[in-house]
Amino acid sequence: MRQPNICIGLTEVKVMTTKSMLLCPRDIITYYHDEIRNEERAKRIVQAEKARKSGKVRLAVEEVAKGEYILIERFEYYSALLKTQPDVRVPCFVYPGTSDVERLIHILKISIPLKGTSWLFKNEHVMKLIQNHGLLERDIAKKTYYKTAIIKYYILDTRIPQNIRERALQMKAKTVLEEIARSTVIPEEVKMILYSNAIIEQGNDFRLTGKKLDYMKEFCSVCFFPDTLLKNTSDLDLERLINYLISKNFEIKEHMTSLLDSFLSHDETSYRSTQEEYVEIIH
Repeated sequence: MRQPNICIGLTEVKVMTTKSMLLCPRDIITYYHDEIRNEERAKRIVQAEKARKSGKVRLAVEEVAKGEYILIERFEYYSALLKTQPDVRVPCFVYPGTSDVERLIHILKISIPLKGTSWLFKNEHVMKLIQNHGLLERDIAKKTYYKTAIIKYYILDTRIPQNIRERALQMKAKTVLEEIARSTVIPEEVKMILYSNAIIEQGNDFRLTGKKLDYMKEFCSVCFFPDTLLKNTSDLDLERLINYLISKNFEIKEHMTSLLDSFLSHDETSYRSTQEEYVEIIH
């Protein structure tokens, strides 16, 4: 029988009807969770939670449909259970289902201050509100009671592969990655290569900088990439081309020198004739 409980979060107090259930971690879905690959670390997290003096540890889920549960709290503990005992039933607080937006907002309220959740975890939830529900960063900030600057910190287009997003801040590549994702002239196959080049160490010739990205946009707007180049992933010709262009800085220096040499090599008589025609026109 359901009993009314007072749920005290970080920033709000609200009364909801809950029930207690035993659920297998494998049967609980998430929007995103940080996978724990090291089993010993996962075991330590589980043991630490069980040793807490606050009583029996419980996951918190919402029942979004009959027999379908989604995690809303205790994220690191859930990841540890999923690694160590995915089919062992554990105690859970089960709350009635709310809307997708309310659930995502609640998760962000809880998770943003937590060290046990990664930047990518928060990025995934923020971007779901932006891309799936049309919320602006200021809307999310208002609903979660965090400053807009904090929400902005977790904004990065989810079209960018996860492994790239994980290193975006560390490699100071967030702005370039966003510009790649937003570009309408760069083919998707080329973007996948550029994402990797954007997170190469600074100072490396193969690092994609903002200026080199501008050159790449110009290159892609002028040059047509045949399908034989874009779709053929076996011989890496496309990757070699992109790496060549970036490492050689698109041969801009050579191109400028060539332009000057081409001008200076014009027949002097022809040049004079052109100048005289120009003088006549302006007078």
